[in-house]
Amino acid sequence: MSNRISDAANALLLCRTENRDALLDATLAPQDLTEGYATHLALLELLSEHGGGAQIGWKVGFTNDGAQAKHGATEPVFAGLLAGNSYVEEAELASPGGAGLGVEAEIAVRLSQAISGPISRQEAADAIDGVAIAFEIVQPRCKVDEAGLPTLIADGTQQYGTILGEWNTEYDPMTLDQTDVKLQIDGFTDGFMNATEVLGHPLNAITWLSEATARYGVQLQPGDVILTGAIIPAKALASGQMAELASDGLGDIRVWVD
Repeated sequence: MSNRISDAANALLLCRTENRDALLDATLAPQDLTEGYATHLALLELLSEHGGGAQIGWKVGFTNDGAQAKHGATEPVFAGLLAGNSYVEEAELASPGGAGLGVEAEIAVRLSQAISGPISRQEAADAIDGVAIAFEIVQPRCKVDEAGLPTLIADGTQQYGTILGEWNTEYDPMTLDQTDVKLQIDGFTDGFMNATEVLGHPLNAITWLSEATARYGVQLQPGDVILTGAIIPAKALASGQMAELASDGLGDIRVWVD
């Protein structure tokens, strides 16, 4: 790892510690996606060492054309998930700096075997031993037009935490494109959408992730939790609000923001 990558990761850690926007000096900012992902992997190690817990898996983001266009991307992105901000079924979270948090309605899968490189949709399904409903908790820490896409990737593309429902080991991953999810905020429905919003089929997020992580020297491991991407776009939660997500066969989860 170069000194510049290490210094950039430490600078991003300081931004989080001080609750500042993830903006880097031009001498440190990653210049391309390769540097962006290298910096992110270094940041994950630092976050783990500073109370973030062990890494438990990965998220896939920008899983539709609109999100990619908005952020200047030409494909999805990935970022690591840490145990320190991972919860089961429900959580009450403090709003960092009083700025609120966001929730994305997603489906998570759990891998039963390592995968790497190009794989088929069926091979992706065969590598999954559990499916769960999930929230990705997001924290806007910078704007892409200010920071640039490589820095956004280095910082984890707004990843803050996860809330996972109970694992369903009987759910056929090949049928994930038939899954509907319903989001309610403070008891009012704020979204009812189908999982085809994720690259046409959530398994396409897994096939993309297997190939993309291999490009950047990462192998997906047995036990990894994968957030496959937003079915319902991110919804901001102000202090005092509650969000609940439900899906037939996968139960429901909820989160409160203090």
